[in-house]
Amino acid sequence: MSEWGLAAAVLIGALLPCVGVCALAGAVDALAALELAGTLTVTALMALAEGFHRQPFIDLALVLALMSLIGALVFARLMEAEL
Repeated sequence: MSEWGLAAAVLIGALLPCVGVCALAGAVDALAALELAGTLTVTALMALAEGFHRQPFIDLALVLALMSLIGALVFARLMEAEL
């Protein structure tokens, strides 16, 4: 396993606490965990793309970054009464 694969594995492992917070915490904490999970996932995808030497896969990470931002804004909009 290359250093890029190891970095991606560590980043994917760091998603587990985010999933726990999203499942068990309130809306404000879940929104923060959702944003962090999006950032970690995008970074892991970029590390995997570099590790596999497949630069077109960076596009997937960039689309995910945009969709993560839009999803968090929609989540905040729908839950604004609780926030």
